[in-house]
This record gives sequence, C-alpha cells and structure tokens, in this order.
Amino acid sequence: MSLVLSLLRRFRWRIPVAMLLGAGGAVSGLALVAVINALVAGTLPFDTQRLGLMAALLVAVFACGFLSQSMLTSLGHRVVSDMRVETVKRIMDTGLERLDAIGAPALYATLAKDIVAVGQAFNRLPLLFANAIMLLSGFCYLAWLSFPLFAFSAGLIGAAAAVAYRWVLRMRALMMEVRATDDRLMETYRGAIEGRHELALNGWRRQIFHREDVARTAEHARVTETHADRYWALSLSWTSMLVLGVMAGIFVAGTMLGLPAANIAAFVLVLMFLRMPLNELVGTLPILLAGNVALARVEALRLEQYRAHFHAPLADGTPKLPADRAASAGTPLMELRGIVFEHPAANGEKGFRLGPVDLTIERGETVFIVGGNGSGKSTLMSILAGLRKPAGGSIRLSGRQITDAERHCLREQVSAVFSSPFLFERLVGPGGQLDEALAQAFLRRLRLSGKVSIQDSRLSDIQLSQGQRKRLALLSALVEQRPVLLLDEWAADQDPVFRRFFYEELLPELRAQGRTIIAISHDDRFFHVADRVLQCDAGTLSPWGGREAVRNAQTVL
Repeated sequence: MSLVLSLLRRFRWRIPVAMLLGAGGAVSGLALVAVINALVAGTLPFDTQRLGLMAALLVAVFACGFLSQSMLTSLGHRVVSDMRVETVKRIMDTGLERLDAIGAPALYATLAKDIVAVGQAFNRLPLLFANAIMLLSGFCYLAWLSFPLFAFSAGLIGAAAAVAYRWVLRMRALMMEVRATDDRLMETYRGAIEGRHELALNGWRRQIFHREDVARTAEHARVTETHADRYWALSLSWTSMLVLGVMAGIFVAGTMLGLPAANIAAFVLVLMFLRMPLNELVGTLPILLAGNVALARVEALRLEQYRAHFHAPLADGTPKLPADRAASAGTPLMELRGIVFEHPAANGEKGFRLGPVDLTIERGETVFIVGGNGSGKSTLMSILAGLRKPAGGSIRLSGRQITDAERHCLREQVSAVFSSPFLFERLVGPGGQLDEALAQAFLRRLRLSGKVSIQDSRLSDIQLSQGQRKRLALLSALVEQRPVLLLDEWAADQDPVFRRFFYEELLPELRAQGRTIIAISHDDRFFHVADRVLQCDAGTLSPWGGREAVRNAQTVL
C-alpha cells in the first residue's frame, strides 16, 4: 500500500473534499426520501416550501455527485499517470539481479495491466464512499423509524453477508490466479513477436506454439475469469434476492408485531431506495478486487523505492570520482581485488562462480578478454561497469574504494556496447548535452552517414542490419565521452573489411584520445592491438598465452 499512500499524500486536500461532496450527495438523497415519506404519511403538509425543498435536494444530489465524481476521476487518471512514470523509474533504479529474477513478462504485465487496474479501482472510490455513506445513513434512519424492524433487517443482512463473504474470498483467489496467468500470456506475446523469424521458418513450431502455449494459456485465463465472474453474478443475484426478501420479511414481521402500516410502508420505501447503492457496491466489487490484486502484484515485485533524483552523490557529498589522467596521476584507473560473483543454481542447472578476480586497469590501456561460452566474461564486464554487485571483494576507482551505495559513480565513468545492445533514438553527451559536431564526425568514421542522419540529437533510423545497429550503439557510447569503453564481442557482426578497420584504426585512435578500452574478443589475429590479453576460464582470470602468442599473431599477419 505504500505506493498508493505516497500518491494520495500529494492530493490530500482534494480527496477529503471529494469524499465530503460524495457524502453530501448521499445524505441529500436520503433526506429527499425522508421528505417523501413524511409527505406520504401526512406528517408534513405539501406546499410550495416543501416543493422547493425537494427541488433543492435534487439539485444537491446532482451537483455533489457530479463534482465528487469529476474530482476523483481526474485524480484517478493522475494516479495512473504518476504510477506509470514512477514504476518505470523504480525499474530503472532496481538492480539487474532483481530484474532478471522478476523477468520481462511480469514487468510488462505490471506496466500494461496492473497500473491500469489500480487506477480503475481508485476511480471507484468516490462511488464506494458515497454508497457507504448512503447505506449507513439509511440504516440509521431505519433504526429511527422502527428499531425492531431494523434489528430484524440487520440480522438477515448480516447472515447473508457472512455467506457472501466466502464467495468474495473465492473470487479474489481466482482473480489472483488470472493475474498470474497474465504473466504467462505476456511471455507468449513476447515469443510471437520476438521469435517471429524462427516461427516463420517452421510451420510445425508455429502450430505447436500456438496450440500448446498461446491457446492453452488463453483458455486457462478464460475459464478462470469465467469462474470468478460467476461468483460475482452469484453475489449480485444474492443481493437482489436479499433486499426483496428483507422487504417481504419486514411486511410479515411488522404485521405480526402489530406495527402501524405507515411505518411498514416507510421502511419498505427506504429499503427500495437502498437497493441501488447495495447493487452498485456489489457491481463495483470485481473492479476493487482486481485493483487490490494488481496493487499486491506491483508491491510483490520488490522494486527499489521511488527516488526523484537520477545522479546520487557519494556518501560524503562528492558528486563523482576523478577518472581522468590529470586528476590522479600514477594511480590505476580501476582495481579489482578478490572479486567474487555467484550465479545461484536454477532450473536443475548447477550454479556458477566467478572469481576470486584480481585485476588492475591502467588509464589509456587496451585490454582484450577471451574465453568460451559461460566462462564468466560478460559477468566480469557487468561488474566492471558497476551493473552487478559482487558477492565479495573490493573495487577501487582512481584509488578510492567503491562501496555498494557508490556503484553509480563507477557507472558514470563507463560507456558500454553489450552483445545485444538496445538502441535509443536519442543521443546523449556529457551533462545531457550532445556535441553534434563530434557525433557527425563519428557517424562518418563509422561509415553510416549515407544511411543515418542526426537531427536534434536523434538518429533518423535505427531499423538497420545487426552489424550496422552495433555501429550505432558504438556511436551512442562514443559521444558520451566517458573514459572507459566496454565492448562485448562488438566486431562479431562486422564484415571483414570493417572489422580490420575497427581493430587497426578505430581502436588505436580511441586509445590515443585517452580512452581505456576493455573488449571481449575472439579475433586472435588482432590481439597485437591490445596491451594485454586475458583469458577467462571457468570463472578464473589469467594471462592468455603470454606475449609469445601475441607475437605469433603478428607474424601470421
């Protein structure tokens, strides 16, 4: 509930006003019924004054209801908007390990469905409050009319509510199951879109995927939702029968008790009036339960708490650490000591342990890392980038030890192109400002100026081949002008000519500009470009083949 409570605190004056307006409309409606009762019973004369009173009460019912509903509806849309924005910010602030554990389908379902469900439930709050006030006021009026009939009615309604409560609990359990199914549906949607190439190639795969994954999951969702809706229909029918049954019981009980017919008629009239808010409460129940389930799912993700800032300072207030050559001459740029990272066992597969790793990176150095699949290369790169928290060991940046709370300072020094990079259309430079002249120069250097242009810091087109998309990802990293550049098998998707250009021209240029380059590479014929070549094998890091292997690579060329 902390998420919603934090949003409600922002609008603390609007909510009470809207609730009071809703209560005013409910009380006005009940007062109108009381006046009509009195007129029917003959206890009040029907004159111009009473006619004006009824007209005023009708206006109050309309005005209070309209203003209350308008305010809360507007506020509900604001809550949805703010929840979307803040949930995305919380996702961006959450660690990779937690996001990996949640999974993309659950995150998509939260953003696409849960937040909307919470907003819809929030929009129903004024109606819920107004109906609750109307019912409470109505039962107080009934008690004033005849306490014996009120006690009889309350007993019947209480017993019926106890029965209906079990249905509500069952309906909520089914809705939670439906929501869990939504995650699986999102996974099938993702497979249909992202796996479109593989599906297009194999008709049998398409058929089995559609039948076993898509259709079966959708059918399970349909059956579960239908079952839940039956409990709602049962509750709605039960409420209608209950009100009519109480009215009939009131007539029988009142007659047996010898109560005046006028009191019995007034009692029945009020119950007929209260039938509408009772039905509306029951009709709102599925939306409120869906919102409750959705809110529970959002909180169950255990994302980081919302923070408005994007650039947190160090614990002592230092905004960032010096990483340039002049700031800390003679001090290594990065030092890793005893770094350990553990991937836990999952799905029947053994866990993986990286480390302990000891590594020193000097300023302006070019380091290549080689290793087989699953050897720990990419994990090591993510630790160097400050994206993953090591289980043990220490990291120093420009001589200063980086605590877990200060890993963002390490990230601020690093630009990276991962093996499957995500491309943003907008280019961002230091301080959020792009040097367009530099971006245009790199665009030409990467031989993309004939395919892509840059306008207002945006790339005109990112729907290119995989190799060209990686060039754009490299462009995006270079214009950030950060001292450390991490590359995860960047050249794997480049043609032979551009691959040679990358190793023998571009990397030396970047090094001459003072960039520190750490690259995962298997192009051993270009290893002579690096100052060092390291091998990652089964989670351990060691020199690769020594300098003799590098000289042999040069001889081959």
